[in-house]
Amino acid sequence: MGFIADGMLGGLARWLRLAGYDTIYFSKHGKEEMLRLARKESRVILTRDRNLYLDNRDIAVFVESEGRYMQLKEVKQKLSLRVNPEKFFTRCSLCNCLLEGKNKSDISSLLPEKVRDRHDKFSWCPLCKRFYWEGGHCKEIRETLKTL
Repeated sequence: MGFIADGMLGGLARWLRLAGYDTIYFSKHGKEEMLRLARKESRVILTRDRNLYLDNRDIAVFVESEGRYMQLKEVKQKLSLRVNPEKFFTRCSLCNCLLEGKNKSDISSLLPEKVRDRHDKFSWCPLCKRFYWEGGHCKEIRETLKTL
C-alpha cells in the first residue's frame, strides 16, 4: 500500500518511511495534482484537510490525531496496517527511495572515522546520495515502531 501525506503531515510521512511504507510527502503541489497522482498510482491520501477528505473519501483518510506516534497509530488502525520489522529502515526517510545495501570496504573513505570504526552495516540512497547506518537512535525508533 502506498501513501501520499499532505503538507500538514510531514512527520507522519517520515515515520511511515522509517516503517518501510512507500510514502510521498506532498508539500508544494496543488490538491489537484495530489489527487491525480493518488488515483494514477493507487495511493491513499493521508490528510488533515477535512474538505479534501470529505470530497474524496474513496482515496483519502482524515488524520485527526496530533503528534506522529498517535497519527501512526490512527493510520494503522483505520487502514488495518501490519507493521513488519523486516521492512524497517528500507526507505530513505527524506526522499522515499528504496535504500541499497553497501559494503563497508566500498565506502569507508566516504564515512566519518567514528562511524567507520563503530558500524559494519550500511545503506545508501541512490536518489539523494545519503548514507545510513544503525546508530543509537535507531534502537529507539525500532522500539517505537514495534509498539504499534
